[in-house]
Amino acid sequence: MNNKYVNRSKISEAKFRELVRLFALDLTATQIAGLSGLNRNTVNRYIKAIRRRIAEYCRVVAPVSFSSEVMPDIQECKEITILGICEKEGVVYTSFYSDEKQLQKAEVRDCLDMIVYLDNGQQYWMTDRATIQEEDSLKVNCIDGFRGFLKSRLEKFKGIHSHTCYLHMKESEFRYNNPKNELYHLILKIIRSHPLF
Repeated sequence: MNNKYVNRSKISEAKFRELVRLFALDLTATQIAGLSGLNRNTVNRYIKAIRRRIAEYCRVVAPVSFSSEVMPDIQECKEITILGICEKEGVVYTSFYSDEKQLQKAEVRDCLDMIVYLDNGQQYWMTDRATIQEEDSLKVNCIDGFRGFLKSRLEKFKGIHSHTCYLHMKESEFRYNNPKNELYHLILKIIRSHPLF
């Protein structure tokens, strides 16, 4: 089937655009399947591929090179236990580490404004914001805003699998940094430049 967003697509381009539109509204896979008339397994497959593209995009646009972060082939992230959050000019970025030793070796360590310890991708808690200056309230507000946004998004899923933790975190970063009304077009632009599958 001819689809400029997906190689070897089994659904039409119009149906794919509908799926992306519903995904941009932050609906669950079950809701998207019900509204689009697509099989839930098909929806899950496409959503996972879209999340991979979003994660790749977030790494490319990050102002800091997170070369030492865990990059779990973008498919699995069972080894991720630490999430680092930094803010630059009102935009939040995340990086991932497998353990405290790897985090200590990371050259980006001093750029992190907050460190989050993950427990199987479901429970997390924050350390003190040691690197944030007291007077830098914009940074504190931005980081706290992202933290609240991330928590509410993950609660919506009633827990996430550890192998999709990385993709959910990067998707949350992407959604937080981009206006809701631009998500649909931005996602299509990202995917068109690098088609799925």
